[in-house]
Amino acid sequence: MSLMTLLDEAQGGRLFANVARSLDLDEAQTGKAMRKLCPAIAARLKQKADADDSVFQTLLDIVEDAGQGSHLADPEALTSLEAISDGNAILDDIYGSRNAAMVALREADPSIPERELSKLAPISATAVVSALAAANRPMALSAGAQPARASSAGEGFISAFISAIVAGIIAALTKKLRTPSRRRSTGYARTRTRRKTTPVKTRTVVRRRTANASVEDLFRDILGNLGK
Repeated sequence: MSLMTLLDEAQGGRLFANVARSLDLDEAQTGKAMRKLCPAIAARLKQKADADDSVFQTLLDIVEDAGQGSHLADPEALTSLEAISDGNAILDDIYGSRNAAMVALREADPSIPERELSKLAPISATAVVSALAAANRPMALSAGAQPARASSAGEGFISAFISAIVAGIIAALTKKLRTPSRRRSTGYARTRTRRKTTPVKTRTVVRRRTANASVEDLFRDILGNLGK
């Protein structure tokens, strides 16, 4: 699903209206602006992930964590203080500085008032990473626990009882993974800080399918129909 389709459909089609409540813009103006800003940020983020493996690995960490639920589901998520802080960290990473980001994004849509651009740019950046995580959620869910095969021996009551318990645990874990949680941000800033400060040798790698993903794999869905 493309980037803007994900955002158009998020929060029951009310994402732009919910974001507009934190701005001096109406829903139509907010949607128009984000349709310019988000694709520009997504394209720049992909370029950065191609050039900087630590950014790519940070995005994979976020995708893995997003198995808990979409960050786009919470109407307050994109406008929370933590989400805006995350957005500014994303902009700083991919443009070199927040000021450079403002200059570049001003070119993407010159009609956005300066004050609103300073608010909407980090919101849009967080929305892009959230959409990236949502688009790749099946990849994260596939890393969940898989049931062990039953032994051919001991097919009696105890074996059936244990199998039922195991099946119940797996069902509970799957339900937990698929139930959206009320999270306030993508965790980008926190994840980047952890990657920058944790020695490579001490990191615990838990990814499975995501470990073999490429930048193209990660961005294929949201950038496939970028302008739509």
